[in-house]
Amino acid sequence: MKHLRDFTIFLTTLLTLGGLLGAWHSRQAALAHLRVAQTHTATLLLPGNSGGWLSMRDMVLSLNRPALAHFALTAHVTFAGRVHWQPHQALTTNPLIPVLFKDNTHARRESSQLTTVLRQLHDRYGITHVNFIGHSSGGTIAYDYLNQDRRAPVTVERLVCIGADFPGERPLRYHYPQLHILNLAGNIGETGNDSEVPVKTAIPLRRLVDHHVGSYQFTELRGPIWAMQHSLLHENPTIDRQIIQFLYPN
Repeated sequence: MKHLRDFTIFLTTLLTLGGLLGAWHSRQAALAHLRVAQTHTATLLLPGNSGGWLSMRDMVLSLNRPALAHFALTAHVTFAGRVHWQPHQALTTNPLIPVLFKDNTHARRESSQLTTVLRQLHDRYGITHVNFIGHSSGGTIAYDYLNQDRRAPVTVERLVCIGADFPGERPLRYHYPQLHILNLAGNIGETGNDSEVPVKTAIPLRRLVDHHVGSYQFTELRGPIWAMQHSLLHENPTIDRQIIQFLYPN
C-alpha cells in the first residue's frame, strides 16, 4: 500500500513538472524570434483586485528579453500612497514597470495613487511616455486615471485591458488622440466568460471611449479553460505576443 502511495505521489509530481516545463517551453517558443521597436516608452503593469507581484510576474519575466523589453523597476505603493522604487536593471529601452498597490481592492483610490507613480517616473527618471497593461480591475484603474482631473505630465500612448469589465463607468471626458487601446476578453469555449468576467461587460469600453482616442480594438479570445480562465490570461504566451507587438509596433 505504501509503495502504491509513493508511486502515485511520484507520478503526480512528474506530471506536474512536465506540465510546467511544457508551459515554459510554449512561452519561450512563442517569443523566441520576435523583435519589436525599441523606444523609451515605459510600460506599467497594473494587477487586478487583490493582485500583486505574482499576478504579473510570468508576463514580466517572459517579456524581459533584449529584443522585446526590460524589467527595469518595480513601484511599491503604500496604503498612504507613498511610492518606493525597487530597481532591477538599467533604465534602457522599453522598460517594464509593475505597479504594486498595498491597498489593492479600491480601484478608484489606486487610480489616484497612480498619478503619484507617474509624476515620480517623470521627475526622477525622465519618463515622458507610458503604456498601461491592466489585468481585470487593473484596466479599470488605468481608465479611471485617464478620466480624472489630476493627471501627471506624461503622455499615455497605449492601453491594453485583459479581462477587464466596465459596468457603471462614465464616458471618457478628455480627448487622447495619441492613445491606442487594445481590449482583450477571454471566453472559455462557448460560455461567454472567462469564469469571472463576462465578455458582454468588457464590450462597453468601445462606447465609453468612442471619438476620444486614436484607435480602439476589441478581441474576444476563445479557448479551453487552461488558456482562457481569468487568472491565466496573463500566463498565456499567445497573449504575451499579441500585447508586446501592440505596445511596440515595428
